[in-house]
Amino acid sequence: MKIDMSPDAVAKRLKLVNELRKVCLSLAKSSAGREIIERNPKNNTVQRTLAALGNKK
Repeated sequence: MKIDMSPDAVAKRLKLVNELRKVCLSLAKSSAGREIIERNPKNNTVQRTLAALGNKK
């Protein structure tokens, strides 16, 4: 499989990744996300998400 590395294709993928990142971070701010943060404060993924949100626990 050949990956399209044209400037337009790369820009489109970067935009998609940015949108997905924003969605994931907004979900982490939801009540379900806060519950997971409270239940698993020592989990590495939870800690990275908190750092991305600008929180330090």
